[in-house]
Amino acid sequence: GYTLGQIVEACTRFQSETVHKDPIHITAHFLRATNVGPAEVRVSVQKIGKNFTNLLADLVQGGHTTLTSHLIFGDLTPVPGEIPRSLAAPSPYARRLPLHDHPSAAVRDRMRHVWRFHSLLSWSIDHTILACNAMRSQTRVDTEIIGGGGVEWGAWCELTRPEDEIKPSSIPFFGDMFLNIPSLLPDSEPASHGTLDCWFPTVTMTVEFKARIPSSQDYASRTVGLYSESRFLTDPHGRHNARVEVWTAPSAIGQGKLEAGWRDKQYCIAVVDQMALTLPMDLNHRQGSRNKVITKL
Repeated sequence: GYTLGQIVEACTRFQSETVHKDPIHITAHFLRATNVGPAEVRVSVQKIGKNFTNLLADLVQGGHTTLTSHLIFGDLTPVPGEIPRSLAAPSPYARRLPLHDHPSAAVRDRMRHVWRFHSLLSWSIDHTILACNAMRSQTRVDTEIIGGGGVEWGAWCELTRPEDEIKPSSIPFFGDMFLNIPSLLPDSEPASHGTLDCWFPTVTMTVEFKARIPSSQDYASRTVGLYSESRFLTDPHGRHNARVEVWTAPSAIGQGKLEAGWRDKQYCIAVVDQMALTLPMDLNHRQGSRNKVITKL
């Protein structure tokens, strides 16, 4: 997610002087592992239309393309005078914020030990959503299950440094911040065994921006709500899917106050889908050593 964010940042700057400044949709394929070190983003214009501009962008490192992507840019400003084509509260058909508690009541939780950016990020997991994954939850004890299956997860997630702020290039990173289906399965499921020693490389990712990131003081500038669902885990390679909704937040974690109607004021910024694999962690270490970028000072 962070790597794709670098492409979004480069393309956003590339489009900054055009009428199509807002990223609308991104499709990315991850071809090789990317390492810490210098990299180059190569951007080319495929088409400029009335409503959208289509770009191709590759991330190149050490002479190899590690990530290739197709981006659509446009203008997310609502058009005045047209028939409204948006579902929003109070419509009963509108999607509402799926997290249960206001950030002011949230308590920070520990993150995965393999993530080395704890000082830059924190989260508070929605344990009501997490409880839906239990074997004894109502969705799994019915005698006949229609549809169903998979797991859910949710959290308030926050950048910890006061000088940081959420921007479009942050969204792929936040869309990659969740606990996936191999990690959430109970020990009774054989597919969960050994996942603490596994690596989950993303193969493809798509990002659809639903709206601009808010600039109003009514919303937190460093906090987002995350909700994910994963339905499938299949061989070979423990291939699994995830869909992550990225939402606005009314306040920072542990701050603000609960106000009537706060939930209906939140909106979905983006939806991120990905396909990932389940592989041994030592494979990641071997690839990292083989592809290590040598820099010159």
